[in-house]
Amino acid sequence: MDDAKFVLGSKYDLRTKLILLIVANVLIFLGFGLIYQSLITSFFLAIIISDGYKKSALRYILFFVISVILEKSLVHLNINFLINLLLFIFAIGRKFLPCIIVGKWILNSTSASLAVATLQKLKFSKDSLIMISVLFRCFPTIRDEWSHINMAMKTRGINFNLKNVLEKPTLIMEYFFVPLFVSVIEMGDELSQSAIVRGLDAPVQKTSRYLIKFRKNDIGALTLMILILSTVIFMKVLGWDL
Repeated sequence: MDDAKFVLGSKYDLRTKLILLIVANVLIFLGFGLIYQSLITSFFLAIIISDGYKKSALRYILFFVISVILEKSLVHLNINFLINLLLFIFAIGRKFLPCIIVGKWILNSTSASLAVATLQKLKFSKDSLIMISVLFRCFPTIRDEWSHINMAMKTRGINFNLKNVLEKPTLIMEYFFVPLFVSVIEMGDELSQSAIVRGLDAPVQKTSRYLIKFRKNDIGALTLMILILSTVIFMKVLGWDL
């Protein structure tokens, strides 16, 4: 069938993104040096930049640079526990930054329909498809619900901030989290019923408006990823300290 009849969506197939996420989780534990972290992070930044996420890439670069500057400038000073804790959080964030980059990219560039269509092609079970469909639709709805609750509480003079969380935890729990939890429970039931009504559990071949296939970008990214992973493993076998 002609590809022009389909919606292309992202430049990369969801299966490619999931493979990149798995490899990112492997790569972050194969080396601990700053140069290694910089190179691995740069690879995944190049991937999301090629998909049009330049602003997100800039924020990740700023975080990486700031975390390195803070660590190098404050690590030798005799500072208090809170500063040490902050430096530790920055170091952990920088370590797991490749996974964060790919994970956030997947969430931002993948709609619920595209995720379900891809998982159907991968022969996932009906229960898994319903669960994934609910999850992808649940997070944006939770964000909107939180915004509405926050706006309603501001009209009563109650703001969700660190000061109120520390000074009035019971009030924050009552006015913010309890309504949110109730809404989430109801939302989950409604989204599950919606997925069933849409026929996700029907034992028939599904059609999709999305084009689910590997393209040149996918082949290029996967080839480069295999090359990087093979090089890193080869260097580790030879005893290199990355």
